[in-house]
Amino acid sequence: MKRNLLLVLFILFHITVQAQSQVYIDVLGGHKGLTSEFFFLEPIDKTGRWNVLSRSELHLLDYKTEHPEFVNYNTFSYNFKNHFGITAGTYASSVYPFSARVGLGYLKESELLLVYANLSTAVTKDPDAQLLVIFGYLPELNEKWRLVTRAELRTAVSYDHGHAFSTQQVKVGMQYKEKIGFGAGLELGQHGKGEHLEQEFNIGPFVRVNF
Repeated sequence: MKRNLLLVLFILFHITVQAQSQVYIDVLGGHKGLTSEFFFLEPIDKTGRWNVLSRSELHLLDYKTEHPEFVNYNTFSYNFKNHFGITAGTYASSVYPFSARVGLGYLKESELLLVYANLSTAVTKDPDAQLLVIFGYLPELNEKWRLVTRAELRTAVSYDHGHAFSTQQVKVGMQYKEKIGFGAGLELGQHGKGEHLEQEFNIGPFVRVNF
């Protein structure tokens, strides 16, 4: 309960920040469940070498579920050459162990394109490796409309137990006046490995509000 309360306070704190180009709330209402996401990506300094990515997710895997799952991670990165850099941050989840993390990253960001990759390792007990890759492309159609395309891959592998989980996400839609986006999204998930592998599938419309 305390973790969930801290997560809600964390989201409310970040929503009060001034509008940024890569700050949004996204809600996907799939045929099976609901996923909401708060995403914050912004340079800390004028040169863009220091950056912060913060993300909070709520997953209602089934509309009848009384207890949704929460995920939150925060990553600071320093890009030293050709968009490559080092990263440090934390990962917290209601269904996966908390970890402090260090790793390597790649970030290329503009109004049109976002390419983000982070390969990190936990520096806590029972460590794992996690890979997060995000690709976004928003070409202009006219003065008011943009095409929205976004793909994401995330996977975690325990050094002792092998594959822990993987998720994939694809969204395609439209964005109006840089403020609101909508379209269709597809989510896939895999948990465990071998004969104990569990798979999930969720598809439906999404709505995004940019800040």
